[in-house]
Amino acid sequence: MKVLVVLAACVLVCSAAAVDDAEREKAKQIKQQCKQEAGATDADVSELKDKDELTSPAAKKMMACVFTKNKIMQNNKFSKEGSMEVARKLMAGRPGSEAKLKIAEQIAENCNKEIGSVEASGDEMAKLIFDCLKKQAKENGFTSPHV
Repeated sequence: MKVLVVLAACVLVCSAAAVDDAEREKAKQIKQQCKQEAGATDADVSELKDKDELTSPAAKKMMACVFTKNKIMQNNKFSKEGSMEVARKLMAGRPGSEAKLKIAEQIAENCNKEIGSVEASGDEMAKLIFDCLKKQAKENGFTSPHV
């Protein structure tokens, strides 16, 4: 099951879930820019999509870039506010969005408690954020709207 890793990984791997063409285009641009900045290959992106895991150094660096550009990670820390901003954008106008936003808020709150004060490098923090959001999304039955 592909989880909506609160909104974060979705920006990278689920750009089709974006609200409109402008959001889709923005997500594509961020993905491409971060892929280039990280030196990631198409294989790194495919692995991330297929396995829904951050394993390679390039994938971690790419996700750190995506999280930072979307304000989910600020100053190498998880940002509850940034993750909720992304959630609101991705869910705007979707059926059941109010209920899903409540779940997203709980997920963000749980991750904030779990990793909000952790000190780590950008790439390692990206993995911690990714893993926490993924775990919390799964535990809360929060799945991608396009599955």
